[in-house]
Amino acid sequence: MPEFKTVLYENLTPEIVRVRMNRPEARNAQDLQLTYDLNDAFDHANQDNEVKVIILSGEGPHFNSGHDMRGGTGATRTDFKPIGTWANFDQPGAEGAMAGEEEIYLQMCRRWRNLPKPMIAEVHGKTIAGGLMLAWVCD
Repeated sequence: MPEFKTVLYENLTPEIVRVRMNRPEARNAQDLQLTYDLNDAFDHANQDNEVKVIILSGEGPHFNSGHDMRGGTGATRTDFKPIGTWANFDQPGAEGAMAGEEEIYLQMCRRWRNLPKPMIAEVHGKTIAGGLMLAWVCD
């Protein structure tokens, strides 16, 4: 199993996995680390033939407070291997920024939405802005 810095991966039963965002001090705000950890956790659950259902939840009082405007864990796009079909992440200016936006906010959400296993969003507390992006990819 992959190691996660910002996600808890729980086998509730052999058929049900809970992927829990684990940044309660930031109200589970999305930074690059959380986004790529979610992607790895969803991939792991999807590739496990015993898992039939994936539940997405958040640790602490809120599901997700949107994008972390403070920079989060300090990770940059070059810390992660690209997962989509976009390129030019290392380009300066708008070209590099657009490549990153395409990867994180379009390619990943599209991948998650198209997972062949049902995903349930266990929303609680507040869900703000980018947090809806996570709830909307669920069934």
